[in-house]
Amino acid sequence: MTFLHPRIPHHLITRDLAAVAMGQKPADLILRKGKLVDVCTARIRENCDLVVYKGYIALVGDASHVLTSDETQVVDVDGKYLCPGLIDSHMHVESSMVDLRSFSSGVLPHGTTTICPDIHELTNVLGMDAMKLFQESGADLPLKVLTAMPVCVPSLPGMEDSGATIGPGDVKQAYDSGLAFLQGEMMNFPGVIHGDESIHKIIGYGLAPGKVLTGHYVGEDLNAGLNAYIASGMTADHETTTAAGAQARAELGMYVQQRYGSAWLDLPNLITAVTQNPGIDTRFYTMVTDDVTSATLAEKGHLDRVLRKAVSLGLNPIIALQMVTINAAQLLEQSRWIGSLTPGRAADILVVDNLTNFFVEQVFCDGVRVAQQGNMLMQVPSFQYPPSAVNTMYLDLLSPSDFNIPVPGTDPVRARVIQLVPGRVHTLSTEIQMPVINGALGADPGNDIAKVGMFYRHKPQGTADKSRGLGLVSGTGFKPGTAYASTVCHDCHNLMVVGMDDDAMGLAANTLINSGGGLVVVQDNRVISLLPLPLGGLMSLLSVESTAAGILSIEKALRQIGCPHEAFEMTMSLMGLVVIGELRLSNRGLVEMKEGQVPGFVNLIIMD
Repeated sequence: MTFLHPRIPHHLITRDLAAVAMGQKPADLILRKGKLVDVCTARIRENCDLVVYKGYIALVGDASHVLTSDETQVVDVDGKYLCPGLIDSHMHVESSMVDLRSFSSGVLPHGTTTICPDIHELTNVLGMDAMKLFQESGADLPLKVLTAMPVCVPSLPGMEDSGATIGPGDVKQAYDSGLAFLQGEMMNFPGVIHGDESIHKIIGYGLAPGKVLTGHYVGEDLNAGLNAYIASGMTADHETTTAAGAQARAELGMYVQQRYGSAWLDLPNLITAVTQNPGIDTRFYTMVTDDVTSATLAEKGHLDRVLRKAVSLGLNPIIALQMVTINAAQLLEQSRWIGSLTPGRAADILVVDNLTNFFVEQVFCDGVRVAQQGNMLMQVPSFQYPPSAVNTMYLDLLSPSDFNIPVPGTDPVRARVIQLVPGRVHTLSTEIQMPVINGALGADPGNDIAKVGMFYRHKPQGTADKSRGLGLVSGTGFKPGTAYASTVCHDCHNLMVVGMDDDAMGLAANTLINSGGGLVVVQDNRVISLLPLPLGGLMSLLSVESTAAGILSIEKALRQIGCPHEAFEMTMSLMGLVVIGELRLSNRGLVEMKEGQVPGFVNLIIMD
């Protein structure tokens, strides 16, 4: 059965809701005898009924007086827990590597009923067309999609080139036309705290209509810098990796979005700000996924996985639920609509077996049962994308010589190296003495030094055409004769190629150019795994399960070529994210950003 999910505005049915609650009009749905998790007062209400009419909760408590008709659905939940639908207040659908339709089918059975996708990945490729596609593809979904406006495209102007540029006028137009519900993460935090005029114009366009502005503050200055950032209007932030950083944000009235994705596993560090401070008020603490692959979704779940982890770390289960329900709703300034099982709120209801393992047995969106026992009950139709969205590789085929790093002279040189850290978004800027062989720098598998290239791959736009940056990277563990390439490279999503051999790197690059983008692993001049991602070079048009199989194949191939780390394709995907320290590579060259310093280009070779 195909799912079309119209919603009735609350103001049109207030008299009917009152009549249902008073026992004067039949209900649409009654859930009887549940243990209701009251996230408003942090307690369990035993033997509680929920009454629903036209997608909204009409009554919570004793429904013995409520009228029924032949159309009323009555469900005895037999003492199971009744929980609000889960809210992910910061995430990127693109990181799942499936489109919004497939993503909704993947997360709804796990209890996620509202997402706030910041789609700056696809916007970096398609520009404002990405916002329109998201609005169209999200129409009539049971999943509530509160799209965040990307405000940093590219993330650091002048340091990189993407397929589009979003300016203040684009942001204002998106708010005025209803394309965006809130502001996406403001990654250019140096521009915020140092008063960049264009950045503050964008901020003003969000504040004027009352939009919630989300942040991305990676500075270590928790005094002047953080205060300046929050004073400029930022409501929430997901980038802190320490308990001290989390506490500092909460103390200043900023919502902490504790991150637990596929590769960025910050929650265990952050949650100690709560677990080691008994009695602390946790209203400013939420939990988010940020970046989760289809493999994680298929194998481990979504926000239900985050809840299980939080409870295993010692967090009270009801407090954990508050962080992904009422706290998140209050962050979004939407607690009158979502976030709790209370009268007048959307009937996004989960039936859960227990609050430790948190297995979601039934999912209701706006009072309609959409999933049961981990499976969707209704089919979400596919979306037909225009050719411009699935043909985004404009790069000519490359040759091994395109990866050559020439160096004058024959003496060894001191070179900068991007050091990747598994499970972290940050890199380190290190230095190493490198030999010069035949007038060039080569990879050094014995010392875990690979080459990396970043190639502009979007529509021709003048100065960016044919641009490329070359560098060195450590931490991959790749063997000789191997390479990896990806068009998932935050945030500009140019073609990234990492390898120990120029021929292998050329084969990897050309495989993706010919396939329209994706991920590929090469060993001994042979492609051993390929995952095509035709939508913007970022996303599959297949199901979560099919795409998960492709990601697992890539991860298996990465292990085969020597990489010992889990989900390392995500770690490598951030090599181009120039707004996070310390050392990154864009299509324009190496960008270094250290604490207290303005981001800037640096040379690969360090001259004395």
